[in-house]
Amino acid sequence: MEAFPIVDMKKLNDEDRAAAMDMIRDACENWGFFEVMNHGISHDLMDKVEKLTKEHYSKCMEKRFKEMVARNSLDSVQSEVKDLDWESTFFLRHLPDSNMSELPDLGEDYRFMT
Repeated sequence: MEAFPIVDMKKLNDEDRAAAMDMIRDACENWGFFEVMNHGISHDLMDKVEKLTKEHYSKCMEKRFKEMVARNSLDSVQSEVKDLDWESTFFLRHLPDSNMSELPDLGEDYRFMT
Protein backbone atom coordinates (compact mmCIF):
# COMPACT_ATOMS: atom_id res chain seq x y z
CA MET A 1 0.00 0.00 0.00
CA GLU A 2 1.36 3.39 -0.97
CA ALA A 3 1.88 5.95 1.80
CA PHE A 4 0.19 9.32 1.44
CA PRO A 5 2.44 12.25 0.43
CA ILE A 6 4.49 14.18 2.97
CA VAL A 7 5.72 17.57 1.77
CA ASP A 8 8.78 19.14 3.37
CA MET A 9 8.15 22.88 3.13
CA LYS A 10 11.86 23.66 3.52
CA LYS A 11 12.38 22.15 0.08
CA LEU A 12 10.31 24.94 -1.45
CA ASN A 13 13.19 27.32 -0.75
CA ASP A 14 16.11 25.34 -2.19
CA GLU A 15 17.20 23.39 -5.25
CA ASP A 16 14.50 20.77 -4.58
CA ARG A 17 11.69 23.26 -5.17
CA ALA A 18 10.60 21.75 -8.50
CA ALA A 19 10.35 18.26 -7.01
CA ALA A 20 8.42 19.58 -4.00
CA MET A 21 6.01 21.44 -6.26
CA ASP A 22 5.53 18.27 -8.33
CA MET A 23 4.76 16.35 -5.15
CA ILE A 24 2.18 18.96 -4.10
CA ARG A 25 0.56 18.87 -7.54
CA ASP A 26 0.45 15.08 -7.54
CA ALA A 27 -0.92 14.99 -4.00
CA CYS A 28 -3.69 17.44 -4.88
CA GLU A 29 -4.62 15.65 -8.10
CA ASN A 30 -4.38 12.06 -6.88
CA TRP A 31 -4.82 12.12 -3.12
CA GLY A 32 -6.73 15.30 -2.27
CA PHE A 33 -4.49 15.96 0.73
CA PHE A 34 -0.93 15.74 2.02
CA GLU A 35 0.96 16.07 5.28
CA VAL A 36 3.16 19.11 5.71
CA MET A 37 6.40 19.16 7.70
CA ASN A 38 8.82 21.98 8.47
CA HIS A 39 6.03 24.52 7.99
CA GLY A 40 7.34 26.94 10.62
CA ILE A 41 4.15 27.12 12.68
CA SER A 42 4.94 26.89 16.38
CA HIS A 43 3.69 23.95 18.42
CA ASP A 44 2.24 26.43 20.91
CA LEU A 45 0.04 28.00 18.23
CA MET A 46 -1.04 24.60 16.90
CA ASP A 47 -1.91 23.50 20.46
CA LYS A 48 -3.92 26.70 20.98
CA VAL A 49 -5.82 26.20 17.71
CA GLU A 50 -6.60 22.60 18.66
CA LYS A 51 -7.82 23.64 22.12
CA LEU A 52 -10.03 26.42 20.77
CA THR A 53 -11.39 24.20 18.01
CA LYS A 54 -12.38 21.50 20.48
CA GLU A 55 -14.02 24.11 22.70
CA HIS A 56 -15.92 25.48 19.71
CA TYR A 57 -17.26 22.07 18.77
CA SER A 58 -18.15 21.11 22.30
CA LYS A 59 -20.20 24.32 22.60
CA CYS A 60 -21.80 24.61 19.20
CA MET A 61 -21.20 22.22 16.40
CA GLU A 62 -21.66 18.86 18.07
CA LYS A 63 -25.10 19.93 19.30
CA ARG A 64 -26.09 21.11 15.82
CA PHE A 65 -24.84 17.90 14.26
CA LYS A 66 -26.84 15.75 16.67
CA GLU A 67 -29.95 17.88 16.04
CA MET A 68 -29.50 17.42 12.28
CA VAL A 69 -29.11 13.66 12.71
CA ALA A 70 -32.29 13.47 14.80
CA ARG A 71 -34.21 15.81 12.47
CA ASN A 72 -33.31 13.70 9.43
CA SER A 73 -33.94 10.34 11.12
CA LEU A 74 -30.31 9.31 10.78
CA ASP A 75 -30.10 7.49 14.12
CA SER A 76 -27.80 4.81 12.68
CA VAL A 77 -25.33 7.52 11.64
CA GLN A 78 -25.33 9.01 15.14
CA SER A 79 -24.02 5.77 16.64
CA GLU A 80 -21.26 5.65 14.03
CA VAL A 81 -19.92 9.15 14.71
CA LYS A 82 -19.65 9.15 18.50
CA ASP A 83 -15.86 9.07 18.36
CA LEU A 84 -15.45 11.47 15.45
CA ASP A 85 -12.41 13.70 15.75
CA TRP A 86 -14.34 16.98 15.51
CA GLU A 87 -11.48 19.24 14.50
CA SER A 88 -10.83 17.11 11.45
CA THR A 89 -14.14 18.40 10.04
CA PHE A 90 -13.42 22.06 10.75
CA PHE A 91 -12.65 24.12 7.65
CA LEU A 92 -11.47 27.70 7.95
CA ARG A 93 -9.87 29.56 5.09
CA HIS A 94 -8.35 32.99 4.83
CA LEU A 95 -7.06 33.25 1.27
CA PRO A 96 -8.15 34.41 -1.18
CA ASP A 97 -11.28 35.21 0.87
CA SER A 98 -11.91 34.40 4.50
CA ASN A 99 -14.97 32.40 5.54
CA MET A 100 -14.77 33.59 9.18
CA SER A 101 -18.04 35.51 8.84
CA GLU A 102 -19.80 32.27 7.86
CA LEU A 103 -18.93 30.81 11.28
CA PRO A 104 -20.83 33.10 13.67
CA ASP A 105 -20.30 30.91 16.73
CA LEU A 106 -16.53 31.35 16.79
CA GLY A 107 -15.43 33.13 19.95
CA GLU A 108 -13.38 36.32 19.91
CA ASP A 109 -10.35 34.43 21.25
CA TYR A 110 -10.49 32.22 18.16
CA ARG A 111 -11.00 35.07 15.70
CA PHE A 112 -8.13 37.17 17.03
CA MET A 113 -5.52 34.55 17.85
CA THR A 114 -1.96 35.84 18.15
